[in-house]
Amino acid sequence: MIKDKEFMRERIILAAMRVFSKYGFFKAPVHLIAEEASVSKGLVFWYFRSKRELIIEVAKRSLPLEIIDSCLESGLSGEKILECIGKGYMEKYRDPVQRSLLLHTMALETLYEEIAKEMNSLCEEKLDEAAEKVFGESSVRGKVALRAFFGGLMCYILRRPKDINEKVFLKNLISIIMAGYENKTAS
Repeated sequence: MIKDKEFMRERIILAAMRVFSKYGFFKAPVHLIAEEASVSKGLVFWYFRSKRELIIEVAKRSLPLEIIDSCLESGLSGEKILECIGKGYMEKYRDPVQRSLLLHTMALETLYEEIAKEMNSLCEEKLDEAAEKVFGESSVRGKVALRAFFGGLMCYILRRPKDINEKVFLKNLISIIMAGYENKTAS
């Protein structure tokens, strides 16, 4: 019985992800989510008390937090952490649904405190943890280097260059980030 509930809840979430990615969080009607999940609109509201609750669940899933957590908990260090995060990021956002949801989610930060909290965790706490594991310290320099790394990843997934494949891009991005961090002449 519990597995059936979990399965149904997940089915609704996956349907909502597809519908939200197409129409956006606010223009997507719940009846389309229900149709996509092959359930009644009432069942959607049985699992999620409001559209807002469903939006928050989908928005949280669109962020790369699970990728970063998994890499940080993997026992890796140094540039292997960046490689792990980069590969996970590229894989997740290769999917156009995930890519679209990420952009929609970024626009929600000012409207939903829960999303702002998750994004703050990503850009502050997770970044600090990653800097510590990658560079051996959580310095301003390390934080800036990691923000540059995430900026590079974001730019790549939004506008994939035709002449640079993922592996080559990621290898070069990591090399540039590590070399920039190690170059102590910049301040």
